[in-house]
Amino acid sequence: MNNFIKKEWTFLILLIIPFLIGIYVYPHFPEQVPTHWNVHGEVDGYSSREFGAFGLPAINLGMYILLLVTPYIDPKKKNYEKFSSTYRYLRYLMHIFFGALYCLTIMAALGYQIDVGLWIAAGVAILFIALGNIMGRIRHNYFVGFRLPWTLANEDVWRKTHLVGSKLMVAGGVVGLIGVLLTESTLRFIILMLALFLPMIITGVYSYLYFRKVSEQ
Repeated sequence: MNNFIKKEWTFLILLIIPFLIGIYVYPHFPEQVPTHWNVHGEVDGYSSREFGAFGLPAINLGMYILLLVTPYIDPKKKNYEKFSSTYRYLRYLMHIFFGALYCLTIMAALGYQIDVGLWIAAGVAILFIALGNIMGRIRHNYFVGFRLPWTLANEDVWRKTHLVGSKLMVAGGVVGLIGVLLTESTLRFIILMLALFLPMIITGVYSYLYFRKVSEQ
């Protein structure tokens, strides 16, 4: 237990703080709180104040458990030792992103006038850049990365795919972030989606063509 706490204490703090914030803000929430916004940044979905206060912290906890056990249940679990620091960084990224998203929803629920659409879109673009920055260091596994039939079948294809995908993700994230900051509403959404999905599609096509090339040799 002591070794677990020593290794995981920073993650535990990232998990506990949102629940403490939820306990504090819960009495100040209205019965229905905004939890979804359309491409124009307008609220188009509400949830109970219980979900508003504790929904995202609970999802964050579930994600923590999933990411914690993944290295133990993956058939290629030995490979996780080869990118353990990268995997730890990935876990931090996801929890920080969810924490920031939670803060946005709290501010909106408390009546602060913020452009939620802008902040979420910018956050997604930044997350994409950060994930792209580490993608090339992720080793062969069944849970994290470009898990396509041909990348899972060939470790060299996996490696090349992730090196190319890493660069494309960073480039796409940068383009998406610039587009998000310079545009509004529907155009912002379109630019962000293109910036996110085009790198994934191009990477997938490149990966398949490289696999075909390797298979024919």
